Order: sequence, then structure tokens, then C-alpha cells
Amino acid sequence: MSEHVRAELRRSGGFAGRPVHVQVDSATLPPADAARLVQLVSTIDLSRLGAARPGPPAGADLMSYDLMIERGGRRWQGTVADPTIPAGLRPLLQFLTRYSHGPGA
Repeated sequence: MSEHVRAELRRSGGFAGRPVHVQVDSATLPPADAARLVQLVSTIDLSRLGAARPGPPAGADLMSYDLMIERGGRRWQGTVADPTIPAGLRPLLQFLTRYSHGPGA
């Protein structure tokens, strides 16, 4: 695999209030997970995420995500929150959240 992708996620909020922090790097992930990470990030237009900011808090049970993505020498960092998460980010957030529980979780 030639493309290198890194991502970091910090999730807070939610009903249980359990924070999540995970860092993944396509260079160190198992091949199937690395391919999935690259595929998920490649579908995101990082230049359009430049304005991603959380909306006004609508309740303590909503999730907030601090996200960093590095791909091809470009880096995007920002915060998104329910219910205003861009649709293109949701699959990546789900992957990273699952990965925080361990590979294959």
C-alpha cells in the first residue's frame, strides 16, 4: 500500500460520558484495517471540512469529536458534534470508535 494515512479521535459526551481516545496509522495497522482507513479517508474532501465546527450544544447526551486526519502531506484538524456531523465523516468516526475497543471489535 503506497498511501499513508494517520488519524486521531477524541470523543466526549454521550449518555454514559465515557471518553474515547484512539490514534491509528495505516503503516502500523493490520493490512485489512489499513486499507479500510485509507479508503474511508480518501472519500473525504479535506478542503471542504475547513469550516467544520460544532454547532450549539443541544444536550449533554450528544457526542463531540475532536478529529485529526493526515493524508498525502495534508492535515485537517477540527471538532464536529452531533447532530451536525458531516455525512462524509460518519463512517470514519464509526471506524475509529470501533477501533478504540481493539482491532476487529
